[in-house]
Amino acid sequence: MLDFVGQKIGSLLGRGGSSLSVPILDGAFKPNNLLEEAEVLLERHDLEDMALAPDGTLFVAAGAEVLAIEGGAARPVERHADRITALTILRDGSRVVALGDRIVIEGRAIPVSEAGGRRFKAITALSAMADGRILICDASARYEGEQWQYDLMSKGRSGRLLALEPSSLRAELLQNDLAWACGALECRSGVLVSESWRHRLRFAGKGDATAELPGYPARITPTADGGFWLSLFSGRAQIVEFVLQENAFRREMMETIDPKYWISPALSSGVDFLEPLQSGGVKHMGILKPWAPPRSYGLAVRCDANRIPLMSVHSRVGGTNHGIVTTLERGNEVLALSKGAGRILRMDLEAIRITNGITGGVA
Repeated sequence: MLDFVGQKIGSLLGRGGSSLSVPILDGAFKPNNLLEEAEVLLERHDLEDMALAPDGTLFVAAGAEVLAIEGGAARPVERHADRITALTILRDGSRVVALGDRIVIEGRAIPVSEAGGRRFKAITALSAMADGRILICDASARYEGEQWQYDLMSKGRSGRLLALEPSSLRAELLQNDLAWACGALECRSGVLVSESWRHRLRFAGKGDATAELPGYPARITPTADGGFWLSLFSGRAQIVEFVLQENAFRREMMETIDPKYWISPALSSGVDFLEPLQSGGVKHMGILKPWAPPRSYGLAVRCDANRIPLMSVHSRVGGTNHGIVTTLERGNEVLALSKGAGRILRMDLEAIRITNGITGGVA
């Protein structure tokens, strides 16, 4: 009841969920070109997720295959009947993949298709816990993973986060009613989960873990010092926040226009002249202004163990390496998966620190 009253007051005053304001890219989020200038480790149109094995081997989910990246070459190690939507590696080296509405655990012949009394619908992220359980982000009860724009424009809040014990298949519901659960990580303060449509991380079963973010958070991956990398698959724009408040317009747009031309965030842009365009994004004298509003954007941020943003990597408006869905730190290198460009990008960790004005390493 109190939430309902708060929403009504917010809609009248333009506050809370009714606010059209978007956090600016400043401080630890100050723009740079590190993603755009990064080395391309692998290029393939159907890249989805990646994970590190205990020995440091990089595994990549691409289409229906799992690839091992060794010496710059991609070697298929596993193939499934359907497209892989998430990947993780357990502490014993076993691979776990999601095929949209079910999970396949290495060593088990039968996929897991339901938990907590409900069938899976849109598994977007998997993460291993210290006790051997698997964190599962089931983003929506209504839409599949590739229909994420429908869920956003429907103001969906049917996602859930579960912890699954792989041997007994006993599942614990950690959080429900999430606005697109798209990443999870066990940390010292609890279990973090990305709530994309609310633009923030939250602690499962508790409350918000971060302030409002300038993009849509996706997968979370740990670093050796207890911190983490957070990928943000697109940047936010005020026009999208405005459309979300205009119910009649939004419904008509969803009913009459192809989703790739909606006024909504995207994983890539700039390849079709029919895409929606704001005046601020029009080139003048051959130049795209630095403050041009994003339709797609490339962004990942490194946070410390206290969830404080320290530094970030960007592919700005007008770039190509957008739609960052997974970022990994391996030794002195950082790997980022651009789903929008179909690339795995490699960057030097020290170069990221220097560009972000950090000296003496990351705490």
